[in-house]
Amino acid sequence: MRRAGVVLAAALLGMMLSLSPTASRADEPSDAAAPRAAAPADTAATTSSDESCKPRLAEWSLRFAGGLNPENVIQYYALHATFGFPFWQSADRWFSGHGMTARWEMEPWAAYVVDHHGIHQTASFEIGLSPLFGKILFGDWRLRPFIEGGEGIMYTDLRKQRFGTPINFSSQFGAGLEYEIRPGLDFTFAARIRHMSNAGLASSNPGVNTYFGLVGLTFR
Repeated sequence: MRRAGVVLAAALLGMMLSLSPTASRADEPSDAAAPRAAAPADTAATTSSDESCKPRLAEWSLRFAGGLNPENVIQYYALHATFGFPFWQSADRWFSGHGMTARWEMEPWAAYVVDHHGIHQTASFEIGLSPLFGKILFGDWRLRPFIEGGEGIMYTDLRKQRFGTPINFSSQFGAGLEYEIRPGLDFTFAARIRHMSNAGLASSNPGVNTYFGLVGLTFR
């Protein structure tokens, strides 16, 4: 599970680096073969390229989540928000040319976690942030599939389950569908699997796998 999240994040990062504005300018023969423009035009092009690298919010979403850890019967209820940013212009062109849309996302969440079958039966909570999160949408239809995944950090008082520390890390991967209700507004459904553990910060590190679904709206 952790490996899937790491692979997706690493793949997106590697693709971003390979498609950086510097690399793309070196690889684009059309720009090199084109007649040299006047100095003001070159300056404007450089400014435009720099502007394309500035982060801007392309979409955001709010989703409600519900799921279960089947091994320990831990119930998971959460509110997830995502803030999606495009890659730079050359990377966006590459994805668009292959019928895809890619986003780097930051995802904060807060969850209510209920455990009636564990070592210490309890109602707990968790809060977290996934700063290394990627999403790829396929096609340009009204109903579009997507995959998403990445890495995050979280605080939880489920340490009563022998986590050893309240600070844990999450690796998650999922897929879903977006349906366009109207331009700029999509209904989103997704399913994920998430692995949570403390990555060896404490001697006790049992880890928990949670399977959950998410339903919400995406705004663009």
